[in-house]
Amino acid sequence: MPTNGYKRYFKLFRNIQNPGVYLRNKVAKSEWPLHFVTKPNAIELSVPSNLFLVFKEIFMSDVYDIEDLIKLLPSEPVVVDIGANVGFFDFILLSKIKKARIFAYEPMPANVGLMNKTISQNNLQGYISLHQMAVTGKPKDNIELFVEDASDNTVIASVFENFNDVNTKKISVPCISYEQIVTENKLGLIDVLKVDCEGSEFDIFYNTPPELIKLAKVISVEIHDLDSDKNNINYFNNFIQSLGYTTTHTQINGFCHALTAIKQS
Repeated sequence: MPTNGYKRYFKLFRNIQNPGVYLRNKVAKSEWPLHFVTKPNAIELSVPSNLFLVFKEIFMSDVYDIEDLIKLLPSEPVVVDIGANVGFFDFILLSKIKKARIFAYEPMPANVGLMNKTISQNNLQGYISLHQMAVTGKPKDNIELFVEDASDNTVIASVFENFNDVNTKKISVPCISYEQIVTENKLGLIDVLKVDCEGSEFDIFYNTPPELIKLAKVISVEIHDLDSDKNNINYFNNFIQSLGYTTTHTQINGFCHALTAIKQS
């Protein structure tokens, strides 16, 4: 469940070595980007202004319940991150668990560029395999995304034209199916499957063979209420439970929910 109010500052101090950077910016606006260092394992992060809310969502609101998540994981977990953005989820995970094998997928070039820069600066190439691709359920070579008309980092890119009012530009990006990710990387077990892909979660889960979904021990996914048929939190929650998972979910905003599913032993 996302952390609210003053408790977010406890999360900030728990996750960041230099929280004063955030506090100074709150009092007297700093020049962007802001530079943070994670803890206990030090990873240096550069946070531009348009990704500040994403940083706060992960490092302060703690939407992935990172401390509870790592209790479920082995010392060297296998992680698939679909919709990596600039990698904040992967970096907070590596700040708590020193060794992980992460397969990250992100279609937006500027986001991939910043994430690659962070990976290189912190010598994380041995832990994160980053791919500039969107992920689908049904195999396709390319898909069209509706995105913000901006050259820098973006937060919301969706296959749905009316997903967000700022998404006025259409681009074509290469893609890979979830089944291809599993087979090409020879993944027999996935400790964490994290999905944040602005509506594409339904295609991925509904059009992937169930036995491949069930390779994941823990699933953490943002679910968007898009219709009253199958593309909503209630239907999706029942679908995941039918695969043998125990689920919990909480509402993030008017049409978005954070769902965590843990495979029953």
